[in-house]
Amino acid sequence: YQDVFMNTEESIMNIAFARNEYKNTKSSSLGSKTENFEAVSIALGQLLTSMQGLREAKEIEQKDAFFEKSLTSIYFLQKCLDFEAGGELAKNLFRVYEFTRQAVLDFVLREKGSGNMDKSVEYITLIQEGWTSIEDSL
Repeated sequence: YQDVFMNTEESIMNIAFARNEYKNTKSSSLGSKTENFEAVSIALGQLLTSMQGLREAKEIEQKDAFFEKSLTSIYFLQKCLDFEAGGELAKNLFRVYEFTRQAVLDFVLREKGSGNMDKSVEYITLIQEGWTSIEDSL
């Protein structure tokens, strides 16, 4: 995964590009844009909370709940990507979400990959910060 993500972090950091792509997507009404923005914001927050909870959970029931919420959030975020309008940014976000999915699976199922879990939390935090900065342009 390291080769795939060498340039991904730089792409994620290109917040200006993300802001422009979001502004250029004019096919939805303002209400839909706001609803979509909120849905992605909630999913990013839920993913971070679930991943952090998963790392800290002691009981199997807690781990199971955080595991399920993490995977559900990742799936939702992947399905929200518009590869036509988003271009390279959408592809890179998909790669990060897929890396995160694998890190969550490894952490729970294989009792390894905590380093990737830490990296995933960092990546999702960067994405969330960038996404939050877009709110002013809505």
